[in-house]
Amino acid sequence: FGVCQGLLQLIQTGTKPMKTSIITPAQLRYALNLRDLCDPAKGPHAMQIILNDIVEALRVAWGCEVVTYRGSPIVSIAENYDRLRYPADGASRDARYSRYVCETALLRTMATAMVPPAMRQVAINLPDDVLLVCPGLVYRRDSVDRLHAAEPHQLDLWRLTTKAQMTGKHLLGMVGIIMQAALPGMEWKAEPRVHPYTLDGIEINALCNEEWVEVGECGLAHPEIIRENIPHVEGVTGLTLGMGLDRLLMLRKGIRDIRLLRSSD
Repeated sequence: FGVCQGLLQLIQTGTKPMKTSIITPAQLRYALNLRDLCDPAKGPHAMQIILNDIVEALRVAWGCEVVTYRGSPIVSIAENYDRLRYPADGASRDARYSRYVCETALLRTMATAMVPPAMRQVAINLPDDVLLVCPGLVYRRDSVDRLHAAEPHQLDLWRLTTKAQMTGKHLLGMVGIIMQAALPGMEWKAEPRVHPYTLDGIEINALCNEEWVEVGECGLAHPEIIRENIPHVEGVTGLTLGMGLDRLLMLRKGIRDIRLLRSSD
């Protein structure tokens, strides 16, 4: 994987580096062998239909290029936190919430960790309007109930463009397109939220059976993140949106418990 010292030793010999917060070899193997339900290469699943519906709706509405990026589930601390502007003393970095595999890397806690390398990949020959699609499993230390799983599926969507200055109006338009594609006819609302990698961030909630369920977060792409990863192109602005694919599928199919999504029945 090439992202930290000691990882090869951890996998091959089962010897644990000297840090009590690092996961065990058995825990690492379990995580890496867990099927990603949104990846067609791992077999068909209803989650992929929602993913395709969302991406196609945005592609048609914007007429943009689409680039899908699926990175390794093991990422550096820099990719998962530093390059997304998370504070060095942020609570999310704590081993109570994150699964560290060595001193310098962890299992990604959010699909947003794939965005910096995806941006650097397209920066080589940047289209004037591109949608970055970053789907995959993420790994937390979370209490498990009908709406929460320790290994949920997330989708990050970042529109990068030089064709127009992205604004809050464009952001709400993006949310509207996505919600109509994923949950047609379902009522939704947006509330202000602060995210380190966005400006003017909002949280998206959908109304199902008289209950508001959080399904995503979004905002204007932070200009410092764009400049850091695409330094040679002027005038790039963007939109960023992250969604929980498990919850979208639950709401669309009327499934009451997230744990049923992995059922073979």
